[in-house]
Amino acid sequence: MIWFFTRGSAQIDIEVRRIINPDGYELVVDYSDGSETTEIYTNPRKLVRRTLTLQRKLIRDGWVPSGPGMYGLPARLSKAPSRIRLKSPARLWAYVHRQVAARLAATFGL
Repeated sequence: MIWFFTRGSAQIDIEVRRIINPDGYELVVDYSDGSETTEIYTNPRKLVRRTLTLQRKLIRDGWVPSGPGMYGLPARLSKAPSRIRLKSPARLWAYVHRQVAARLAATFGL
């Protein structure tokens, strides 16, 4: 499961994947500066909590979800089609929270 966040031309990728040894999950974050962090979780609840916390922090810092399933969702057209307004961070976070929890549950049976 991969999520993409963009801010200007920079992109951060968040990936959750199942691992065998130890039995659990990896949370891998690829930052726009080329660095990467990997966290290992054996408790699915902690994995979901950490994933949501990380995504909430990115949204607060001005990063916008993008990529498959997210195109056009953080923005909505105003009356003038040439102007695009971003949804409020709170509304965007609520949407991301629902999507992340549902997708992790469906993919990994959490």
